[in-house]
Amino acid sequence: MKSGYLYAILAASFLVSLGGCVIVVDGKGDMETEWASTWEAENESAAEANKRLAREVSAVLAADSLLAGEEINVSARRGAVALHGKVGNTAAVDRALQLAADVPGVESVVSRLSVQFVGH
Repeated sequence: MKSGYLYAILAASFLVSLGGCVIVVDGKGDMETEWASTWEAENESAAEANKRLAREVSAVLAADSLLAGEEINVSARRGAVALHGKVGNTAAVDRALQLAADVPGVESVVSRLSVQFVGH
């Protein structure tokens, strides 16, 4: 038995005795490359889903007549949507939040909107 392998078994036994979890890999193949490619694919998929959700919310906001002319940008991550920009009144903030929340796939909405009062 190779000493490195024996050392790995002893280390794993010690970790298990402490209540830890051990995953044993036989060293065959290039696991780092496989993990990296899986990680990259998952990140690309998540990034696309985030972009798609932000576009859907943006389209809904742009189509609303009460929000015409308002400067609202949308970002999304894992179902959480953030609205950024400036609007003319608090009613526009409320409307944008409600419309965004009603888009399928949106789990939460955060307002980073500021109200720019004209004439004060």
